[in-house]
Amino acid sequence: MSTDPILSVQLDNGLTMQCIDQSRKIAADRWYICIWIEIVVCVDKKWFTHFFMDEKKYQKIRDLLGPSVVFKQKHERNFVSEGEKAQIIETICQHASEMGRTYFCHADFPAKYILKCLHAKQTPFN
Repeated sequence: MSTDPILSVQLDNGLTMQCIDQSRKIAADRWYICIWIEIVVCVDKKWFTHFFMDEKKYQKIRDLLGPSVVFKQKHERNFVSEGEKAQIIETICQHASEMGRTYFCHADFPAKYILKCLHAKQTPFN
């Protein structure tokens, strides 16, 4: 298993999306395919241009979340044959790249994800 990205996509909003392969062999010719999609979002006031954000609220967010949050999404397939492995990994990465160009690249994605993380931190059991 490696933590090196197999695909790195620069998004229109300035963020970078990475696909990280965490696949492993589970039998003689069978694989567990696990691709993580990761986007590091710096907690920065620049993301909140479309939201009202005074200095006090921004500082509270920084205090609770720290300097950055990481969006993670896992894509997995189990018991994949050796011959299908490369094609499945390519398909997952291609789908992630398409999502990057349509959803993750939106200008409001960083602010909304930061606010989602803030809400999860404030209400962890809901």
